[in-house]
Amino acid sequence: MLLVRKLKLHLGSIIFACALIAAGAFWQAWHANHANRSPTGSSLPGIVIGSVAAGIILFELLLWPRKWLRRFRLFPTKYWMVAHIWLGLATGPLAYIHSGYRLGGTFSTTLMVLLLFVLLSGIYGWVIQMVLPRWMLGNLPYETITGQIDDVSIQAALNARRMLTVAFGPKPEGLQKLPNLDSFASDMSGAVTVKKGRKEIKAIVIGAVQRRDTKGLNIEVDSGSEFNAEDGRELWRQYAMVIEPFVLRGIPLSYGEATSTQTQKETSLKSPISTRQKMIDWFSMLRDSCSSSAQPIVNRLEKLTEQRLQYDAQRRAQSWLHGWIAFHASTSVVLGVLLVAHIVLALKYM
Repeated sequence: MLLVRKLKLHLGSIIFACALIAAGAFWQAWHANHANRSPTGSSLPGIVIGSVAAGIILFELLLWPRKWLRRFRLFPTKYWMVAHIWLGLATGPLAYIHSGYRLGGTFSTTLMVLLLFVLLSGIYGWVIQMVLPRWMLGNLPYETITGQIDDVSIQAALNARRMLTVAFGPKPEGLQKLPNLDSFASDMSGAVTVKKGRKEIKAIVIGAVQRRDTKGLNIEVDSGSEFNAEDGRELWRQYAMVIEPFVLRGIPLSYGEATSTQTQKETSLKSPISTRQKMIDWFSMLRDSCSSSAQPIVNRLEKLTEQRLQYDAQRRAQSWLHGWIAFHASTSVVLGVLLVAHIVLALKYM
């Protein structure tokens, strides 16, 4: 596991956090025993332990302003993050020790529940950031830049059309219309203006696909090869009706009279290739319906579909990787504000 391999980096913070918890618990128990009463947050140990926990929470909140000041090369990020993890986890036990091992009234209970949410969301984020990137590296060989998945998918669809055109000729008349993709670059939100000499031109950066399994991804179609016309019509029909709508699903395109974006989304949900197992079964039937000369084309189209499935998995993984941060950050800020109110009220009634 990643933590085990980097134990040396984490060890100092782990020992320090455990020492704070052990020292706080011992001091609170010792003071309560000598005072012959139950431990409370208003006792000297309770105040000191609570102050330490509050200081750690303040340190945790400094992680966000520190990101804005990263150009000043302050304390190395890896050490700051390790301290953020382990000292943050220590705030839960320290706050419970500070309270005298009870939740108290409504306000203090709210603080403890908020702290629990912050800790749980932090643990969730830490775990998935250790697990998901390794899973993606091993299971998503077609990974690309997440924000440019649509651009890469459109480019893949254009390449597939060219491949079918070279192999079988233009799409036969009477089949389902295909969207106009020729001008997609100028319509994409990622289009930028770049200078070429004295001229300004529109361009778009297409994220490279990280291919670690290249078998079957690229084939060269010899225009002199013998391809069956019936194979061509069948593959063009299935491509226009099933494959390309799935590859371009969710991408706002101009279909003219053919369909709309909403219809495109609904069609993709009912697609016979919407899962990997469905895709394998569907392409197996497509292979059986075509002659042996068309098999390389079918294999390439299957790879194109699998690429789109992996892009969808990548988007879900990215949402899990980054979606928790909004909840963690917002609850942390609310906790910080209520903690200040808690300190003010405690000082007022001491």
